This record gives sequence, structure tokens and C-alpha cells, in this order.
Amino acid sequence: MDGVQQWAEGVSYAPCPPDEFCGRHEEREQLLALLSRAGEHGQAAMISGPPGIGKSSLLNRLAYDLQDRTNGPRSPVLRAEVFDLPGMIFSAFRELLKDLQGHAVSGRFRDLLESEGLKEAVRYADDLLEKYAAPVEPVGLLPKAGEEIIGVFARSPEVGYDRVREAFEELLQELGRLMVGSGHIAAVLLDDVHLASRLDRRLLLDIIHDLPPGILLAFTCRAGDGVGPGYAAMREAVQNRGAPLVQLPGMRSHEIQEMGQRRFDLAISDATAALLEETPGDPFSLMACFNTLRHRGLAPSAGNIGGLLAGGGDPAGLAFAALPEFRRVWAEELCVLNPPFPVPVMACMLDLQGTDMTLMMDRLQESTIFRRLPGGEYAFAHPLLQEHCRRKLSADAKITLNARAADCFERSMHRLSGRLHVLLSLACHFFNAQDYAKAADLNLELGIRFYHREDYDTALVLTERAITSAEHLGDDALLAAAENQRDLVRQKMADPVGAVQ
Repeated sequence: MDGVQQWAEGVSYAPCPPDEFCGRHEEREQLLALLSRAGEHGQAAMISGPPGIGKSSLLNRLAYDLQDRTNGPRSPVLRAEVFDLPGMIFSAFRELLKDLQGHAVSGRFRDLLESEGLKEAVRYADDLLEKYAAPVEPVGLLPKAGEEIIGVFARSPEVGYDRVREAFEELLQELGRLMVGSGHIAAVLLDDVHLASRLDRRLLLDIIHDLPPGILLAFTCRAGDGVGPGYAAMREAVQNRGAPLVQLPGMRSHEIQEMGQRRFDLAISDATAALLEETPGDPFSLMACFNTLRHRGLAPSAGNIGGLLAGGGDPAGLAFAALPEFRRVWAEELCVLNPPFPVPVMACMLDLQGTDMTLMMDRLQESTIFRRLPGGEYAFAHPLLQEHCRRKLSADAKITLNARAADCFERSMHRLSGRLHVLLSLACHFFNAQDYAKAADLNLELGIRFYHREDYDTALVLTERAITSAEHLGDDALLAAAENQRDLVRQKMADPVGAVQ
């Protein structure tokens, strides 16, 4: 991409790189202060705020401060991100294990983590998480009549939640012991915990309850409208356990001026900064304003910014208006996918192959609205961008794009890892494409598996899709089976003995 195109697109909406991080000095100090206490007692913190306020960027900066900053503590950092796909239970915790294994074999932290006890704890926890996922991991996917997909599922092993929790607690105990013995602290960072299932949140809260010395745990959680009951429960439980809540407010005038200078090379006057502090105030909205100013060739004056804000529209809409047309088309085509997006599925959705696919990869790397994930998949640079695209889809476009997504997953299945993600994506896309014949069986089968794994939230979502599908098909036998399964799930959810915070 040439310099003109880069200028037109502006600065990425992905979490801010540590060297461009602006403001939030008090919040950073609050988090770093926990490090000095973590050697005697494990420390935890919840970073909270509305969407676009900069939670992920602060977590990025914390990781840099702890692990990479010159004259910093040089602590090993384990990071994972939660995605909004029903049933991706404990996936973030499995990513933490991979991160730990990577640190253990790297030259940088090998001496700190070279312990047979830790290696065995990692192997054991990883094995249990693998077995726990087995009830919804297919042994194979076989074609039936036509292109219908059926799952051949593994037999449910005798691995329950308590064994998984105990294994993860033992792993952290061993890691903390090594850290204290070497004078270091290990940091565990989790992003977007509000998207986690109740069982994921239960595991997190159980870990916080008895966090061992040598461990710092920090996680982000979205606050505000539309986040569901999970946020309130997390906030109350975290505070009951004595962990601090770091709430991010809008940026102050001097922080806005720092952001304009450091990230956009813009000199923001005091009057303009004061106006921005009173209006959007959050980093995402500020970036949309600054990128739009650059796109239109406007100076960052109070009058020009007032004109941008006068429309009172969605900041994500402002961000998209400044994009080249092909970027907007890509965003619309891909917004129905559940992250992480596999590259073969993205290429299929965009009808690209060969050299076109190579060009797609280059353009994705340079895009302001997509970001590459550690495993090689992609996601929107910020969830607000994907949410905006989904809201703008017409009913017909939503059906068409979901049908294409289902077809692309089926075509690419032999090249994709993570069969759980594939199956859940197929179940979602079949249903949203109104392909009820395929959606009914797959959603019901998955719902039963998640019911047996005690993930009742996910089981209910899947089972209710199966009910709707059976109603559209007029299949009374399937409808009766799905309604019976739904009643079983609701009974478990209503049972106070099995309730999960």
C-alpha cells in the first residue's frame, strides 16, 4: 500500500501500541503498585469501563511495563483474549497454557520456568482441558446426503469442572512458587472477560479467591448498557474478594493533547481539547475524529471538530465514512463471522484465491479496521466496528452473508483447526441463514453436549435455535425432543445448588 493510501486510512483502531500509549498515568500506577504486593499475596485487578474507553490498550501497556520496558521488572506475562462465540468455554485458559509453554522454551524466561514440577502441572492442566472439551469436539466430520454435515462426537470423559479448577489452581501454585523463589512475579492478563460464559467466569473467580503469592492477575470487563448480568456479578464478586476495580473515565484535556501529538502528529489547542473532553472523551471516538480530520484534510480546530460532532452519529460510522470503498465492502462481507476469523474462510467470503489471496493478506496487515491475532487468524480491530457493520445489514443481506459463511466453512473444513469453533460457527450460520434443515440437528446435538458439560447458558442458546428450526420445518418429533432438552436445561439453571455466578 502506498503512502497516499496509508494517509487516507489513518491510524489503526486496534489496541494502542505501547510506545504510543497516552495518559492513564494514575491507572497505570495503580496496577503497577500491585506488583510490589504480589510477592507476599497474589494480587488481582478488574479493569472496567464502557466500550471504546481504552481497556485493551491499558492491558497492552501493562504487559509492556511488566515484561519489556527498559529497567522494568522483566516479568513473564501470559495473555489471552475472550471472543464472543457461545461455548468457547475455557478457550482463553488454554491460550494461557500455550503462552506459558512458549515462555518455558524461550531463551528469555527458560531459567525462571525450567522446572519439572511446572512442566508436569502444565501437561496435566492441558490434558484435563482437552478432555473437558471432548464432549463437543468431533472425532470426525462426515458427509451425509448431499452436503449435510453430521458430527461424530467423542464419548464424554469423567472430567468435571472441579478437576479442571484444581488443576489450574495447582498450576498457578507451582508457577507462583518458582516466581517467589527467583524474585519475580508472573502476570496473567485476560481481555474482554464480559464475553466469557458463566463457567469461565466461575473459574476466574475461584482462582482470584485463592491467588498464590508470585501471581498478578488483571482482566478487562466492559461496563455499560447491553453487557448483560455478567458484568454486575463479576464486579460484585471481585469486590467481595478484595480485588481493586480500576474504572477508566474519559480522557482529560492534557491526555487528549498528548494523544493528538503522539499518534496523529496534531497540535491540539486548549479550546479544542476542552471541547473533546466534554463530548466523546473516549479514545475510540477521539481516533474516529482525528482520522476523519486527516481524511478530509481539515485542521484540528474547535470549529472543525464541532462540525464533525454536530451530526451526533455513531463514532464507528464516522470511522467507516473515512475508509476506502473496498475496505467498507470487506467489513460488510466479514462482519457476520465470529472471531477469530480463519484466513481460508475470509478468502472464500471475499471470493479471493491465488495471488488475490496474497494481496488480501498484505492489505489486512496494513488495515486500520482489522488486526492479526497471535494464532494467525484475524478479527475486527475493535468490537465496535463489527457491531456497527452488523447493525447496518438488512435482513436479506444478513441471510445471504450467513449462507455464504456456512458454505465457506464447509468448503474450508479440511484446512481448519479448532473443530469446536468450526461446529459452533456452522450452527450459528445455518440458523441465521434460515437453513433450518441443517441448523436443527446440529444445534440440538451441540446443545445436548454442552448440557452434559454443565455449560447451561450455551446449551440453552443452541437448544432454542433447534426449537425454532423444528417449528419452521414442521417436524413434531424433533420439536418434542428439543423442547424436552430445553426443559432439562432450565431445570439445571434454576437449581440453586448448581448456580454459577
